[in-house]
Amino acid sequence: MLYSKADTHIHSSYSDGTSSPEDIVKFAAGKLQIIAITDHNRIKGAFKAKEYALRNSFLDVEVIIGEEISTKNGHVIGLFLEKKIIPGKTAAATIEEIHAQGGLAIAPHPFYFVSYAEKGHKPLRKLLTYLDFDAIEVINNSSAFTLISNAITSLANVSIGLPQLGVSDAHVKEFIGKGYTKFKGKSAADLKKRIKENKLTAHFKHYSLREQFYVIQSMKSFYLYFLNKQKTEE
Repeated sequence: MLYSKADTHIHSSYSDGTSSPEDIVKFAAGKLQIIAITDHNRIKGAFKAKEYALRNSFLDVEVIIGEEISTKNGHVIGLFLEKKIIPGKTAAATIEEIHAQGGLAIAPHPFYFVSYAEKGHKPLRKLLTYLDFDAIEVINNSSAFTLISNAITSLANVSIGLPQLGVSDAHVKEFIGKGYTKFKGKSAADLKKRIKENKLTAHFKHYSLREQFYVIQSMKSFYLYFLNKQKTEE
């Protein structure tokens, strides 16, 4: 059986990304077989990408419906969703809702320097052994600045033992595939199965000097994230 590559943490212009869902699918073609659009507290961009990929099957990119959900304890990613998860609940309650849809709950960048936890609530990194996560991002290659947090996550997961994902957390299309997960199979269903079996590997690609420009450009995503944080998707 062939091996495929998946990037399951990508942001579109429907939240704090700079690329349209359609452009993301086109950019991924030839580089990745599976992608997930995981906009902050939004899901329309993921459906747009999936519809575009289905209409343009020659691109050979399959799209997973995902969402990066703001919880009281920090961000939680839901993959293989059918409908939007409402933000603002605890991480435990959010994970339960993801599983109720038949989805997978992922711990994204748990040791990043910003925890995104609400005041008075424990950050995700302190709850990893207690929550029912299906996988953890040990490689989040959104910039060169994540090397330390990735190393800490990998060390922490030695004792936790969650399936390990590599992702780009791309906010500009040029980052897509800079972190990726390699698995045996070719479909999103195969990926889901390998996550449950804990049979996959996390990888990353180095940035060229030219690509360092996009590291600076991606800093705009922080502004867009906080600008859109209070807005709700209709």
